[in-house]
Amino acid sequence: MQRLSQPSRTSSLSSSNRPQQAQPTVAHYPSVPRSAPKTNKRTPSGAPACHRHLTACASLKRASYAELESITCDLSAFPQCHFFRIEAIVRPWRLPFVVEQLSAQGVRGMTTAMVKGVGMQGGNRERYAGTEFALTDLVDKATVEVVTAREQVDQVVRLISTACYTGEIGDGKIFIHPVADVVRVRTAETGAGAERMEGGMFDQAASSSWIPANPANES
Repeated sequence: MQRLSQPSRTSSLSSSNRPQQAQPTVAHYPSVPRSAPKTNKRTPSGAPACHRHLTACASLKRASYAELESITCDLSAFPQCHFFRIEAIVRPWRLPFVVEQLSAQGVRGMTTAMVKGVGMQGGNRERYAGTEFALTDLVDKATVEVVTAREQVDQVVRLISTACYTGEIGDGKIFIHPVADVVRVRTAETGAGAERMEGGMFDQAASSSWIPANPANES
């Protein structure tokens, strides 16, 4: 007896009626271009730029602390001037060292401010906070101003110079300005009496056993 084969169930389903299998979701990420290998940029002379920078830094003139401590300012242009204003432009992070050193040596009056400035020395760029600054880039700086008697100018300049010195481009500059007179508003004093601060450089030089007075008595 011949056995009839039954048609397959799957064959009875048309291709259009077959359930579609879910396709796996594939995340597509943007391709990241492979960066070119780092190479030292070379200058026209053929030497790497970093090597030329180090060579330029090595050729910079740097003062020793002995030279800074022996600075003498030329005040001969103002022979009749008894007071001078010392204006120092320094690095902002060196300002606390300058203030501390001046205060320790009896400078009781000073003014500070944060400014921006530009300047280059021999075409070399200044570096600050990990950034290199060019000719027209303004750099953060700090100013310190001290008005002092003529005989104390050299000492104050030396204190500022040694406190702000790093030996790198951007250490700053110090300017000396003549002052015609000084007036203390509270007492209406003028001249040396108005300029002198209690417990200052004059008092410390006169007596090594000086004891600080009430700060309220000072201007």
